[in-house]
Amino acid sequence: MATSEDSLQRAELLEGRLETTIHFRIAEAKSLPPPDLRSTRDSYVVVTLDQEEMYRTAVVEKNNSPLYGEEYMFQMPREFRNLSFYVCDAGGIRDARIGKVAISKELLMKEGITEDTWIPIRAIDADTEVQGSVHLEVNVYERLANYVLTIRVLECHELSSFGTTGLPDPYCQVSILMSGRKEWSDPKRSQVKKKTTDPSFTEVFEYTFRSFEELTSVFVKVAFYHGGRVGDNPFLGEVNLSMAEITMSRSHNAWYQLCSRCESQSRSNPSDLGSLRIKAVLLEDFIHPLKSYELLSSALLESLEVENLVDSALFILSEAHKNRSEMGRAVVKIFLKSNQIDELMKAVIKHEVKVTSDSNTLFRGNSLASKVIDEFMKLVGQEYLQRTLQCCIDEIFDSKRNCEIDPLKLTDGDYLDVNMANLLFFVEKILSAITASALSCPRSMCRVFALLKEIAVSHFPDDSDSVQYTAVSAFVFLRFFAPAILNPKLLNLRREFACPVVSRTLTLISKTIQGIGNIGAVKQKGASMVRKEVFMASIYEQIMDNSHIRSVKEYLTAISDPQGGKESSFDIAVYREGYLVKRSQRKKVIGTPKNFRRRYFCLTDKRLYYAKGKPDAPLCTIPVEDILGVEQVDEDTFDMKLMFQVIQKDRILYVQAKNSVDLMEWLSAISKSCPTPPPDTFHNGAYLNNSWSCCSSADEKAAGCKSVSLYVKMLGKKEVIDLPVVLHNVYRMLLQCQAKLMDFKRDASEMARSSMDESMSTDGTGEEGTLPTKDSASNALLPPAEGRQRLNSMSARSHSPGLCSSSTEDHSPGVRPKSMFTRGTHSVTVDGMKSDLPVRLKAICSLLVFVKNMEVSSDINIGRNTLKSGSSSEAPFRCQQGEAYLVQ
Repeated sequence: MATSEDSLQRAELLEGRLETTIHFRIAEAKSLPPPDLRSTRDSYVVVTLDQEEMYRTAVVEKNNSPLYGEEYMFQMPREFRNLSFYVCDAGGIRDARIGKVAISKELLMKEGITEDTWIPIRAIDADTEVQGSVHLEVNVYERLANYVLTIRVLECHELSSFGTTGLPDPYCQVSILMSGRKEWSDPKRSQVKKKTTDPSFTEVFEYTFRSFEELTSVFVKVAFYHGGRVGDNPFLGEVNLSMAEITMSRSHNAWYQLCSRCESQSRSNPSDLGSLRIKAVLLEDFIHPLKSYELLSSALLESLEVENLVDSALFILSEAHKNRSEMGRAVVKIFLKSNQIDELMKAVIKHEVKVTSDSNTLFRGNSLASKVIDEFMKLVGQEYLQRTLQCCIDEIFDSKRNCEIDPLKLTDGDYLDVNMANLLFFVEKILSAITASALSCPRSMCRVFALLKEIAVSHFPDDSDSVQYTAVSAFVFLRFFAPAILNPKLLNLRREFACPVVSRTLTLISKTIQGIGNIGAVKQKGASMVRKEVFMASIYEQIMDNSHIRSVKEYLTAISDPQGGKESSFDIAVYREGYLVKRSQRKKVIGTPKNFRRRYFCLTDKRLYYAKGKPDAPLCTIPVEDILGVEQVDEDTFDMKLMFQVIQKDRILYVQAKNSVDLMEWLSAISKSCPTPPPDTFHNGAYLNNSWSCCSSADEKAAGCKSVSLYVKMLGKKEVIDLPVVLHNVYRMLLQCQAKLMDFKRDASEMARSSMDESMSTDGTGEEGTLPTKDSASNALLPPAEGRQRLNSMSARSHSPGLCSSSTEDHSPGVRPKSMFTRGTHSVTVDGMKSDLPVRLKAICSLLVFVKNMEVSSDINIGRNTLKSGSSSEAPFRCQQGEAYLVQ
C-alpha cells in the first residue's frame, strides 16, 4: 500500500515536497430531532477519515440548533475515501450517533466546500460504514471438459475497526452469483482471524463450470464479516467481480477497494435529522526548498533596516492582508527562527509609539505592533498562562456558582449579595494568581515588556508616571489574561465550552480584569467604564483600592525588567501536548502487571513528561537528552493500533496515539526534540516473556533487529518552526491580496511621479532622460512582450524555474529598466531597478515579483512532481471503486 513513508521517500528525491492538508470548519447544526424524553439535546460532532476519528468538538448543551464554531487543519496522514461528520447525542448514559454528513475524497480534490454550506444529515446505515481494500488472485484453467475457477483471498488492508482498541475478528465469504444476483452455489467461508485489520488468508476457493459461457456469465462476490459477536455478524465490506471482464489467459492479481452492499439503502428522510453547516477543503501545496523563498525572507528581514517602517515589505504585508492575526503569527515565527525577534519588537513598538498622539490610546488598536506582540505572547507564553490560570478556571467550571450582578438579568431565587460575594471571590483568586506569577513569566516576554516601557516613557515623558504601567498592562492584562479568561477553550485552558452560567461568570471576571489593566497609576481610570455599566461600580470600588493598585504596579514593574522572570523548562512554546495511553514502565517491581493508563503528555524543549491530568504534577519526567529516538511499534505486539515507542538509555516507553494524525505529529515532535541522531537499528516489538516479540532474542540488551525507518528520519529533519512552510503560508497570503498590492503599486508610482515632477520643476533642469517615462514606474512588473507570451504559454513540461536573479542586460541611459522575466526560467527580477526607486515602491515590486515567480514555479513542480497513488511498482496500492490495477 502507498504509505506516508513511501510519499516522504519519494519527496526526498524531489526539489521540495508536496504537502496535502485538510481544513474543515463546523459552524452549526439546525433542526436536530428532539429526544424522546427531553425537549433539547446535548450534542457534539466527531470528524473521521473513513472510520478513524480525527477530531471531536466540544459538547453544546440543551440546544437542538447548536452553534459549534470550531475549525481544524491537519496534514493528510494516509489515503482515505470519505471525510465524515457524525452528529452525536451526549445526553444519555451512552453517547449515540444521530446521523452523519459524508464527503468523498473525489469531491474534496475536485472543488471542496469552500464556503459554509448547509448539508442534510443522513441516517447511519451500518452496511455503508465500510473501508479498506482486499488483494485477490483469480485463476482459470481447464480440467477434463470443464473450466475450473480458483479464488484466493491473499490479504486485506485497513478493515473497519471498533474504536481505538476494538480490532475486528474478520473472515471472508465467497459466493458465485448468476445474473439477477441469484446464488449459483452455497457460500464458502474462511477461518476467522483474531483481532486484526490486516488479515491474511490461506484458503483457496474452487468452483467448476461446464462451459466457458457459463463461467463468463457469473459474478464473484467476496464479502467480509466480523465474527466476534453472537447473532448477526457485522458487515465489513464486499467486492463484486464480473468474470466476463477478467482476462482468462493469465493469472488475475489485483487490489480492490471494499464497497457497501449493493442492496443497502438508507430508508430515512434526510430532512428528518436536520442539517449541518460546514466547510471542508483539501489543500495541496508544493513546499519549495528554503532557497526559493529567499526573496521574500530577505524583504521581510530587511524591513528592520528601512528608515520609515511604513515603506517596508513587512508593513505593506500587514496593510494588504485582512487577517492580521495569521500574518502576525507567521512574522513572529520568521523572526524567531532568524534570531531577530528583539529587533522586530523594537521596530514595531517604536513605529506604534511614534504615530500615537495620546498615551491613553497607546496599543489599543488592531495595529501591526499589537498583533505581532499578541501572537508572540501566545507562542511563548502558553504554559505560563496555563500554570497561572488553570486551577482558577477549573474551579469556576466545576463549581458553577452564579455571579450575576446585573439587576436586570437576575432571576427568581437569585440573591445579589451572594452573587457579588461569589464574583469577588473569583476575581480576588485570579488577580492574586496573576500578581504572584511575576517570577514565572518567560524572560523573552519580560524583554518585550521592558522595551514597551522604555520606548513609551521616552516618547511621553509628561505621562511617564502612568504610561510606564499602561503600556505593559495593555498587553499582559487586556490581550493576554483577559481573552483567556473570557474564552478558556480558545487558549487550550479547557476542552469544552462553558455553560451559560459559567460563561456569564467568565465575562464579568474578564471585564473586571480589563478594568484593572486600565488603572495604570490613576485610580479614576475606571470611571468611564462605570458610566457604561453602572452595575459594575461596586466591584470596581472594591478592586481598585490602594492595596490592589499597589500589587498590580509591583507585578507590572517586575515583568518589565529585562532580567526578570526566569529561563525555565516552560520558557518557550510547548512542542506537543495531549492525552495518550501509556504502558506501565515499572520494570523493577516483580509481578506487577504491565497495564495501560490514559495520561496527559507534554513535550517541551527540555523534557517529556506525563501526569494524571493537565493540572496535575508530573508522574514521570524524561529529559530530552535521555531520548535516543522514537519509532512505531508493530500492531501485533500488544494487539493495539497506533502504538509507538520512546527509546531511552535504560528503558522504553510504549504509548498509543488516538489516531493516525496524532501519531504522525507525536513522532515528528519527539524526533525534532532529540539532540542526537537516532540509532541505526531498533526493535519494532517489545521484550515480553523473556524475549523480544519481533526477533525472539532472549537478550534484553540485544541490538535492534530492524533499521530505523526513513519516515521517522525525515520527520526529524524538519525544524520545530518549519521555515519553508511558514514562508509558503506568507506566499498564500500575498496571493490572496494581489489586487491590493497592485493598488498599492499604482498609488506609490503616482506619488513617485508627482514627487519627481515637483523636483524637476524646482530644479528647472529639464534634462531629458532623468525623469522616468509614465510606464517605467507604474508598469514596473510588466515583462517585455516575449516574456509575457512565454509566461502565458507555460505548461507543466516547462523547465524548472529558478530564483529571482540579477539582470545583466544593458539598458538605455536615463530610462529606468523594467522588471523582466529571465528567458530560461520565466522568473521575474527586480534587481535591475535603480536604487533611487522609492523605497515603498521597490518593496511592493519585490513582493509582487516573488508572487509571480512562485506561481510559475508551483505550477511547474506540481505538474512535474505530483506522484499519484498507485504509480509505484514497489507495492500494491489502492484503486478507485469499481476498478482494479494489476500487480506486475
